[in-house]
Amino acid sequence: MSVVFDPIWSWPAVAVVAAGLLLLVAGTYPRRVRHIAPGRRRLLTGLRLAAVAAIVLAMLRPALRFDSSEKKTSILYVVTDASRSMNTKDGTGGLTRREAVIKLVSDIEPRFKEIADEVEVRYFDFSTELTPVEKPSPNAEGTQTALGAVLEAIHRGSQGQRLVGVLLMSDGAQRALSPLDADPRDMARLLGQHQIPVFTVPIGGSGLAENALDIAVEDLLVDPLVFEKKVVPVTAKVRLAGAAGRKVTVQLLVEDRTGKKPGESGEMKIPETTRHAKPRMTIETTRNADVIPVDLSFIPDRPGEFKLRLEVIPQDGELREANNRLETIVAVQKGGIKVAYIDKYRPEMKYLRAVNNSDKIQLDFQLVRSGKFQPQTDIDPELFKPGKYDAYILGDVPAEVYGAERLKQLAARVNEGAGLLMIGGFRSFGSGGFAETPLADLLPVAMLSVEKQSGDQIDTSLHYLTPVKMVPTQRGLQHYLMRLDPAKNREVWDALAPLEGANKLRTKNEAVEVLAETPEHAPVLMAHVVGSARVAAFAGDTTFQWYLAGQREAHQRFWRQMILWLSHKEADTDQPVWASVEPRNFSPRQPAPLKMGARSETGAPLNDAEFAVTVIDPEGKPQSIPARKSGDQNTAEVTGATLPGDWWVKVSATRGGQAYSFPAWTRFLVDARDLEMDNPAADPGLMREIAELTGGMTIPPERLDATLGEKSKNGDFTLREVAQHRDHRLYDNWIFLVAFVALMTAEWACRKQFGLV
Repeated sequence: MSVVFDPIWSWPAVAVVAAGLLLLVAGTYPRRVRHIAPGRRRLLTGLRLAAVAAIVLAMLRPALRFDSSEKKTSILYVVTDASRSMNTKDGTGGLTRREAVIKLVSDIEPRFKEIADEVEVRYFDFSTELTPVEKPSPNAEGTQTALGAVLEAIHRGSQGQRLVGVLLMSDGAQRALSPLDADPRDMARLLGQHQIPVFTVPIGGSGLAENALDIAVEDLLVDPLVFEKKVVPVTAKVRLAGAAGRKVTVQLLVEDRTGKKPGESGEMKIPETTRHAKPRMTIETTRNADVIPVDLSFIPDRPGEFKLRLEVIPQDGELREANNRLETIVAVQKGGIKVAYIDKYRPEMKYLRAVNNSDKIQLDFQLVRSGKFQPQTDIDPELFKPGKYDAYILGDVPAEVYGAERLKQLAARVNEGAGLLMIGGFRSFGSGGFAETPLADLLPVAMLSVEKQSGDQIDTSLHYLTPVKMVPTQRGLQHYLMRLDPAKNREVWDALAPLEGANKLRTKNEAVEVLAETPEHAPVLMAHVVGSARVAAFAGDTTFQWYLAGQREAHQRFWRQMILWLSHKEADTDQPVWASVEPRNFSPRQPAPLKMGARSETGAPLNDAEFAVTVIDPEGKPQSIPARKSGDQNTAEVTGATLPGDWWVKVSATRGGQAYSFPAWTRFLVDARDLEMDNPAADPGLMREIAELTGGMTIPPERLDATLGEKSKNGDFTLREVAQHRDHRLYDNWIFLVAFVALMTAEWACRKQFGLV
């Protein structure tokens, strides 16, 4: 046991305050009691000094510390890959990769028994998720190799445990679809920060003979929502093996739906080549193994949903042709989004209004006067009529300019489904007095009434007055709002000019999505869903810096996507009954989530509609699936979709037992390609990176047993004593409080008794 102190301030600061209190008592108190008897004078002075001593003691925050220690069990995770690529037979003696893993585990089991008193070994299989097992299973049927998601699961599961390391046996090639496609390198860095080393054991080879010819299309990227008469860029990567010196033709095909009914697929045709659209190109490589990015484009001539295919014309002698193409679905939209933008005149307004150049968006601007004329602004009441606008953007205008009635109407429009965005400014958010308005319940920002500013005053605690770099979060990079470039999103964001200051914001709760932040991790862009409405808060108000710095395309794309997202138009149609599937591509047996809804003539969502869902497989066989309602959301899920090809979805709506409007149609694709076996090549380079980023090491399979023996001999798995401290605070209890109150009461009683009160 020992006595420890934890001063409320630094020791010098506490000493200065204590000395000041003592000098104050010594210099002033004796003069006030000098006319009474010496005994009484000493009693009162002593009581006052005792009270000061109690205050000083409280500032020092003393505690009795009791030390103890306990032994924590060391844990070693043995994580083995059970995905289908592990069935590739490229192991020694003709073994599959999975069989090689099972043999390795069997060979090192005696070693684990030797260290059983020092470390607990836990086994896990993985493909799409981490699954605890008694022993690794001989089966390898996983449809994906989600290395990043698995490393993240290891981190979550290690909380409160003494995890001495992870033994990862895999071919090392990440093959995962969203939302399981987290970057393994990012997750490895996270494990490294928490001192959890990963010891990787690479299994498997290239999966192909060295000179075998194979060409594959990978990473097809296209905006899921495009516009008629606008150029649509399409990017992908073409992986070439054994194709040195060959010229390969890559082409884009778009579905022709002329004369086709919903539920019928159209013929795939190469779109017209124009000065702006390039649907075909030829590539060539001098290397035997190469990956070449391709950029193609086309111009859709009508709205609707269309299938898109990017393919490489097969070459003579190719081992596989099924991987020569990838398909997806794009939604081509026509114009029609109306947005009300309310702001004072400033540079941000000028450049934000440039989105009016889009055929899709009509932005109506309400100018608010500045300075002493601001209160005289009469905001047009037409802006807040039901169904008139799809979204609202609020600029640097305080709440009092709108008035209570206008804000109440605006909140009603948002509750009906209109989008809402508030951008930065000296009179936005809390500093504009919005904490006490109906918008406080809608915006994803925590605001206080005391933050309200008036006149020309600026509270620097609410604003950044220096340049602020806008950094996308990991979640933000995947969000529709933040996709500035399908291939180089992070690089584009890194190149953008910093904002000239911003508001200092706080998230309202954990449900709010932070899509961008400062380098110090303070939120800059937040998104949230309130009922059927989408709401966002953007701390910046100087994105025009991007425009002036030559990054006009990124500026316009950001604001265009912001408006589309707020308006629910990034993947929606304009018909009264709608249905959507996201993403559009699925692996066999992967569940496909559906969303559906109905809207009135004014565009307001209908919450009393009931839905019937019919799914038609590629062979034309219909199947009814149940629709589920959760709050204002209507969803369904297609499971067991194994046949490759087009899966059509028909959604019918009824109100009060009567059919409502025409049915909505949408579709998704089940890929014919096998994500795991299409390119089963191992990736020892990624395994090496994971090991290095976590502070572990890469261990060749033949050296595994010997390496484990060395680590055991070096004490890496030894039980560790963990010191624990339990503090009993002497100042933070009822006894101390009673003693202090007793001192002050005794002094007061004596002063009253002596005639001083």
